[in-house]
Amino acid sequence: MTMQYYTSKDQYLVPREIFPTAPRTGAESLTVAACPSAENFMGFGVALTGSSCYLLSKMEPSQRKALLQDIFGKDGLNLSVARLSIGASDYSPELYSYDDVPFDTALEHFSIAKDKEYIIPMIKEVLAIRPDLYIFASPWTPPGWMKTGGDLCGGYMREQFVDCYADYIVKFIQAYAQEGIPVRAITPQNEPGTTQNGRMTACVWHPETEGKFILCLRSKLAQAKLDVQIWIHDHDFAGEAQVRWQLENIAGLQAAVSGVAFHYYNDYIERTLTLRQAYPDLPLHFTEGGPRLYDNYGTDWCKWMLQMVAALRCGYQSFTGWNLMLDENGWPNNGPFSCGGLVTRHSITGELSYSGQYRAFAHIAKFITPKSKIYPLQSDLPVYNALHKFPKAQALPVQGVLIDNADGHPVLVLVNPERGPVGTVMTEGRRTQVLVDGQWWYVELLPESVATIKF
Repeated sequence: MTMQYYTSKDQYLVPREIFPTAPRTGAESLTVAACPSAENFMGFGVALTGSSCYLLSKMEPSQRKALLQDIFGKDGLNLSVARLSIGASDYSPELYSYDDVPFDTALEHFSIAKDKEYIIPMIKEVLAIRPDLYIFASPWTPPGWMKTGGDLCGGYMREQFVDCYADYIVKFIQAYAQEGIPVRAITPQNEPGTTQNGRMTACVWHPETEGKFILCLRSKLAQAKLDVQIWIHDHDFAGEAQVRWQLENIAGLQAAVSGVAFHYYNDYIERTLTLRQAYPDLPLHFTEGGPRLYDNYGTDWCKWMLQMVAALRCGYQSFTGWNLMLDENGWPNNGPFSCGGLVTRHSITGELSYSGQYRAFAHIAKFITPKSKIYPLQSDLPVYNALHKFPKAQALPVQGVLIDNADGHPVLVLVNPERGPVGTVMTEGRRTQVLVDGQWWYVELLPESVATIKF
């Protein structure tokens, strides 16, 4: 029996049996590409920000355990990657680094004591559910005294503190390891191309200074016998050309980095294919993108499935969202942006509600393993993604991937983002046929819907 599970307006993972069909001329046709676009996929994930951990810590323990089991458990969403902030991010209840004593270059006052209040305990609870969790960490800012302006918010990294800052990162990794939390990868800086106008924890790095820091950090990690990857960039798709310049012009950098990290806030993911073609053995990672609190928060499953499918089509090896949990106002938040959590916990009632991204994860995350081969589906209609403008973008054709787990039961994930002209409501589904192993299958896709098909 071949089953389709679909999510659309007012419906979530509704099952429906589908059947083989003769080919028909009135349906959009999808075929499976000859070669996989992605293999060795590490997993899907979410950020355990300070704000998320704070809200989790306020939950009743049994309710919290059930939620974490739902998100990280293999019978739930099956998320297997987590991003941490090194010190405060814009989604931390408090503003701090691990050494705020000015010009303490010996790092004698380095301490993760603040993280022990509610961040580390929540990470440990996640690890109890998901011991194989892949953890990577990103700093939003060095200590203010290492930057121009001396402030945690905004400013530029001062090159004279590069060596000291590498020691700082090593100390963080070692301190977390002592707590039983293995950090397996580091990005040198969250969004190194912006000061955010001093409105939040941020730091601009000149590309050459970032390169020098990576080389220094790689050396110190080796000296400390720490097997930790470094993922360069951790900023928008539009910065792909800068990354290529760094790799081509900074001696030793190619050997020092183990991946490139991208956010989705500017430009489109297909731009990074140039980088993949130039460095086919250098993994790409989607490391940040989450729901907007006041913009289709609970119904943007198509947006996120389009982005996940696009990442897999472009050969990315992981996909991580943003805050695991915030409240109905997007708090705690010490920055300027109105983000929503993967899950929302109401500040008064404690009631939980779920984002469209949560529903998108439910359609795909549990079906992909590191051994999966992922094949793009090719439509007989043109494809173009500019998802930072979603949902104002034009109607797109059906998109999707086939997941082959070598068990004789492939899985299809399809997304129909079509919503009709502004001011109208579509009432007809999208007539679609998919060719799998020489057999056509007919699928009716409702407007603004996502479907998972299990053979």
